[in-house]
Amino acid sequence: MRRLAAAFVAGLAALCCAALPARALDGDAEALIARMTSADPGLHTYRADVAFEVGLHTFPYVRRTLHGNAYFKRPSNLELIFTDLPPIARAYSNLYVGLGSPAEWQRKYAIGSAQEVRDGRAMPYLVLTPLARDRRLREVDVFIDQGASLPARIVWLYRDGRIDMHQRFARLDGHDVVVAQNADIRLPAVHAFVNA
Repeated sequence: MRRLAAAFVAGLAALCCAALPARALDGDAEALIARMTSADPGLHTYRADVAFEVGLHTFPYVRRTLHGNAYFKRPSNLELIFTDLPPIARAYSNLYVGLGSPAEWQRKYAIGSAQEVRDGRAMPYLVLTPLARDRRLREVDVFIDQGASLPARIVWLYRDGRIDMHQRFARLDGHDVVVAQNADIRLPAVHAFVNA
């Protein structure tokens, strides 16, 4: 159970960093950030019921579904409040998570871009490299959904592992919102998944 709690916390804690001065962006990075910043300016806040299916791919192969609420407030505040955590994990019942807004990224990361070939087309994505010396996190790759202009995939690349999260969006009351998230966590002490 401790490994399950550690996997869950590692997946969510990967979404935090330290701040330093901004740097100039390359053209593709600047265009991607501009698209994300201008996406859905009318969405200021929302609340959603969430269910997280959490499990270990390694011994003891524990699986559990956790329930709670997600609260979002612009520009990038996301709070998760879990209602049924086991006693060993109750200290994590209220979590403030997220990668932050693109404006915050410019204070925390050197931002560049790279390209991935999809269906024969080169698609740019953001490469966020921590400005502060970080012993574990090498970079964060942010792949943008073409329709919603929001992060469809975020990959945290560590020196000793990775967390790969995919998001799906749907249009609800005129806004693009996350309707599903799947994360694969591969760190030295744990190989786990989180589906929401």
